[in-house]
Amino acid sequence: MLQDIRNSTQGPVFKVIVGLIVLSFALFGVESILLGGSDDSVAVVNGDKIRSVEVQQAANRQKQQIAAMLGENFDPSVIDDAQLSARALDGLVGNKLQQQWAESLGLTASDAQLGAQVAEIPAFQIDGKFSAELYKQSLAAAGFTPLTFREALRVDEIVKQLNGGLLASEFMTSTESQALAQVNGEMRSVRYATVVRDRFQDSLEITQDQVQAYYDLNSSQFVSEEAVVLDYITLRAADFVEPVAEADLRAAYEQEISSYAYQDEARVSHILLIQGDDESAEFYAQRVQLAQAALRDGEDFSVVAERLSDDIGSSSNGGDLGYTAGDVFPAEMEAAIENLTANEVSDPVVTEAGTHLITVTDRRSSAPPSFAEMRLELEATLGQADAQRRLVSQVESLKDLAYTAADLQEPAQTLGLEVLRSAPITRRGGNGVLGDDRVITAAFSDLVIQEGWSEVIEISENEFVALKLVKHEPSAPQSLDQVSDRIVTVLTAQAEQDALQVFGNELLEELAAGRTVEELAQEHSLDWQVALQARRASGDIPREWQADIFAEPSSDLPRRNFVVAGSGDALLYEVFAVQVGDQKTLPENLFSAMKGRQLRGLQTSLQRGASETLRNNADIEIYQ
Repeated sequence: MLQDIRNSTQGPVFKVIVGLIVLSFALFGVESILLGGSDDSVAVVNGDKIRSVEVQQAANRQKQQIAAMLGENFDPSVIDDAQLSARALDGLVGNKLQQQWAESLGLTASDAQLGAQVAEIPAFQIDGKFSAELYKQSLAAAGFTPLTFREALRVDEIVKQLNGGLLASEFMTSTESQALAQVNGEMRSVRYATVVRDRFQDSLEITQDQVQAYYDLNSSQFVSEEAVVLDYITLRAADFVEPVAEADLRAAYEQEISSYAYQDEARVSHILLIQGDDESAEFYAQRVQLAQAALRDGEDFSVVAERLSDDIGSSSNGGDLGYTAGDVFPAEMEAAIENLTANEVSDPVVTEAGTHLITVTDRRSSAPPSFAEMRLELEATLGQADAQRRLVSQVESLKDLAYTAADLQEPAQTLGLEVLRSAPITRRGGNGVLGDDRVITAAFSDLVIQEGWSEVIEISENEFVALKLVKHEPSAPQSLDQVSDRIVTVLTAQAEQDALQVFGNELLEELAAGRTVEELAQEHSLDWQVALQARRASGDIPREWQADIFAEPSSDLPRRNFVVAGSGDALLYEVFAVQVGDQKTLPENLFSAMKGRQLRGLQTSLQRGASETLRNNADIEIYQ
């Protein structure tokens, strides 16, 4: 599996990313040596800054969650990055307030506790075991260093402690429990008959006079949407992909295998000792000497690392840091690594992170993949790059030709492209590329509506569109003939509801006169049921009717009513018995579930109230 991970990181694109990371390491250090740079804060919460990189990381994580949830249906173009960043910043402000509250209460998380959490995270494991190499790669990909990740874990832990204590403080009194049992344990016996919405459909007739009257009264509602018909040309990078010359593939391969990624590598473990803020230099030196003495006495390096190292990311794995080709760690560490033989322990090496005791556990030479193994990857990379160059060239040519041409046909013929014509499109958009917000904005702009043209629109770096107006259909009043069917539909639905209500009132009158629900249901061919001792949310009463039935007063039984649901169907019902809920008569498991739901609701309200109080009492300054 390690080899699979390694193979997936050998491509040219990945090398560029790694090169940028190495450059940043050279400037600012690596691992826990990475320190904050210039002030790029976007908010200040009670004096604590929130940096723009934190907002970007939080927004990226939200986007990744959306992508994972939607899978193949995920479309990045519909994501509003500004809105996502605003939500991320709001969440970070809330987290910062909770962190400050937790710290003010003295809540803490030990290094040992955090180290154990790191070792148990599945994302950092291979075959169920913690991998320091995967740990570093995963953190780098997410924009973390071990130091910032440890701090994030610490904050997460103390905030969990805070919320755990807060939620545990919420409880239900015996009076509240009894009231809950009375309401949710109440049982009602009811007879009901269903009247479907289309019962009177065949007997209703909508006259032309009714349609005309409705049209006259609501004529302002009947206005057509503004629409355009467009000629358009799309240019996509995928349409310009051509076979890559063998010589170019060979040259790219030679450049690839000459990169630093295939140099000799050393696998490194270390024991990192970090001087505490209140730790004296003498005591700190004694800790370093203690670690050295343990190693001289023959204690295994991994055991000493697990026992004494302050690096929570590696200590749980015996201090293992993975492989380096001489450009991963700070210069002081790399110099020591270069001169170490296998299993030899270095003298103390001091970096900005602290004092390291280093050993090399393995050395290897990374053989590059063969040309055959890399061929498909190189073809895809070079082919895509070449296609993008051709695309950009075509886009520029299209801009020049379309500027002077009377229509799109001439530019299309010159460039070997196809002109497509749309159906009428409203501001709600059309299908495919014509549904893109940028295209719709351009299609209804003054440039298109008044002059007939748009600039070539960039949908993405791999797709462009040029538009030409064929026809503009302004918004206009619609005639009666155009909307007659819509009016008939509206009037029919209205008439069905009126007929249902009249029918329901007649049924209620007959019930009051002594008829039964069963008799009326049989007489009018209605489906009917009897639900005995049904509780709220039970399956004995259809969900859409439960609120109405349990809203009836429990006195002066029976209670009869006729209600129409949102679906259009109606219900005739008669509540003839009510048994008040009692905690003693409720099954224990049912009452426990009720209390659990109620308590979670109270806890949610408590959390929301605490968050609002923190915000109201905080000094928050947003810069963006």
